[in-house]
Amino acid sequence: MRKIFNTILVIGSLFFASCENYDEDERLIPVIGETDLTTPITKQQSEQAILVEDFTGWNCPNCPGGTEVLETEMAKYQGRLIVSAIHTGSFARPSHENNNLDFRTPYGDELKQTFNVTSYPAILINRQATAISSIGDWSAKIAEKMANTPHQFNISLGAEIYEGKNILVSTKIDALSEVNSELSLTLYVTESGIEGIQNVASEIQSYTFKHVLRENPLKDMPLANSFKQGDVIEKNYMITGSDLWVKENCAVVVMIINNATGEVLQVNEIEL
Repeated sequence: MRKIFNTILVIGSLFFASCENYDEDERLIPVIGETDLTTPITKQQSEQAILVEDFTGWNCPNCPGGTEVLETEMAKYQGRLIVSAIHTGSFARPSHENNNLDFRTPYGDELKQTFNVTSYPAILINRQATAISSIGDWSAKIAEKMANTPHQFNISLGAEIYEGKNILVSTKIDALSEVNSELSLTLYVTESGIEGIQNVASEIQSYTFKHVLRENPLKDMPLANSFKQGDVIEKNYMITGSDLWVKENCAVVVMIINNATGEVLQVNEIEL
């Protein structure tokens, strides 16, 4: 087993040269978001999982029907289906009707633009192809992706609330096959149990929002340019928290992304 460490060693002179003798491109440049702090790995992964990102909004009357479908699918696949609710677009604009709750995030807006999401609800599955807007197709498309996605990695996770606000995440990536592509990690926080108002079939109702994407993701964190079977990478991250989050209702979603295609190769989630 080859183990790849996240510490970069800068090799200088054999004779205890001082730091100012290094060229600029030889200096250690820290990656913002990475940390040397660790927390125990408490959630192991041994199966392929699928990421579904649900584009929605509190003022979308058809969106709760899509949510019900995804909740059913999550129960069916028992942890192998990770769902995130991306509140973006006109249906997500805050209003006095919903006590001005604003679930929009710059990253959610970026995803909407990148994948040209124009109707709601719509889902992306592993960030492949285009968004799927027909709710009646969702179950079959998820089943197809579950059946045909190769199991190339496991992502095992640990997470804790750090100093009352931030979130410390430890990851352990195990390669199950050889992969010759530049890969990165994206980590973001979702929150459930948020009480608010939802437009349901043109009727405003009390509603509990789940899996809501929150701000401050760590996106496109460098991972590796290639893997051999048996390789292991261990990395630790600090996500900047927000006083608006109820941390005990939050989860951290971690995904491996193929930088060339944008496809999610594996995903896992850990609750705080």
